Amino acid sequence: GGRAACVVCILGDKEFRSVDTRALVEAIAAKLDAILGAQARFVTGGLPGVQEAFARHCGDGSRVWNLLPVGQECGFSRGTDLHAGADLEERRAIFGLIGDVYISAEGGPGVAQEARVAHVRGA
Repeated sequence: GGRAACVVCILGDKEFRSVDTRALVEAIAAKLDAILGAQARFVTGGLPGVQEAFARHCGDGSRVWNLLPVGQECGFSRGTDLHAGADLEERRAIFGLIGDVYISAEGGPGVAQEARVAHVRGA
């Protein structure tokens, strides 16, 4: 079989606090998609702001997964919704376990919690 794709998880605030962050996130999404192509899958938490901007600018969206609690929908125009966890707390715990690499732009306590989980396990 082929090599497993690298899973890149996107963390970030629901609102852009800096005027430069949106452009930076959009550029990172486009560049990572162009450079990594089929070697990567990109996972968001399905939230507006940083995660939505990344999803909308990551190629055609075919390698974007939006990880949501069971029963919720994302509403992005890009990516495939996947469900994990009964609520946001469980979804956050799972999100912290699945990535090989995490990219964070802005964010508060929820983003920090997800980043800590990933860091503890060596991501």
